[in-house]
Amino acid sequence: MRGDPGATPQRNGRPAVLHVAEAWQGGVQAIVYDYVRAVPEARHLLLKGDREGYQVADEETVFDGVWRMPPGHLARVREVGRLYRELRPDVVHAHSSMAGGYVRLAASVPTRRIVYTPHGFAMERSDLSWYASAAVWTAERVLSRRTGIAAGSSPRETELARLLRKRQRTVYVPNVVRPRTGPGTSDTDLPSPTVAAVGRLCTQKDPAFFADAAARGKQLLPSSNWVWLGGGEPAHRDRLERAGVTVTGWLDHHDLQRLLAQADVYAHTALWEGAPMTLLEAVGLGRPVVARRIPALESLGLPGLVDTPAELAAAAVALLKDGPSKGAEERMAELFVEHSPERQRTMLRYVYGH
Repeated sequence: MRGDPGATPQRNGRPAVLHVAEAWQGGVQAIVYDYVRAVPEARHLLLKGDREGYQVADEETVFDGVWRMPPGHLARVREVGRLYRELRPDVVHAHSSMAGGYVRLAASVPTRRIVYTPHGFAMERSDLSWYASAAVWTAERVLSRRTGIAAGSSPRETELARLLRKRQRTVYVPNVVRPRTGPGTSDTDLPSPTVAAVGRLCTQKDPAFFADAAARGKQLLPSSNWVWLGGGEPAHRDRLERAGVTVTGWLDHHDLQRLLAQADVYAHTALWEGAPMTLLEAVGLGRPVVARRIPALESLGLPGLVDTPAELAAAAVALLKDGPSKGAEERMAELFVEHSPERQRTMLRYVYGH
């Protein structure tokens, strides 16, 4: 563990926020960094769980204190309680379902100080059996009594929080459309025309859906290129490459942004989501978007959602040939405004109580 265990939470009159993130990677990491930038007047502390195989930035330049979670669920609950008693932060902000469990099970943390952002409720996972999903629903319903504020990253999350507990205080804190551009370390460029997907190769992102769409898309437009920006499980990579998809492997964020900006169409195929950062970044980069219909994206009012790989292929090829419709461009412009740093800051200041 690292950090500043002797620190007082109200140093120089600044309120303290302890962020708890069980999976410190990808979208959660980017979102928490945005939260820190949005409310710089607060002291931001971090208790994180590292995941093997992910490139992460240097948190010591961002946070006023950083601690690593110990192994084991019970030990992590105890660590949350220990840090709260030691630091007495004004807010403990749990990021993800697992972190939400750790924080709300730590008896020493007062309910009124707990902010919970699921970044996609676990019961939305379509890979769970019905009884596993029911168990998650039950756990979330019980733990909702220990939630001070449910700060959803999409309208869908706030809706689910209210279903779990009718009197639950909920706030919609939009993620920010703010492309993180900068010089990359790779000289690779994307060919044109290209349909690109982004993310870790895993069940949630459903690379097979993209692979099937790519195979169909190449039939509709043989000159089209289909690329997956990211890496992950070898079986998913093999499935994509057999369909003619180019898989880049892991990229640092600057390279990812640079290549995403070159894509002619961004495709999003995930089975479940909170409010996906890569999709919002594609919007910020002005990329036309085609996405799979899931509740989280429906709640954002994203236009042109599709249900099958064949529909995704047809929609992507239409965008490559003709570009987006006027109505779709207008909705994307609205999304850009709705996910502004100013709006995020306003909502976070309310959540953090100042």
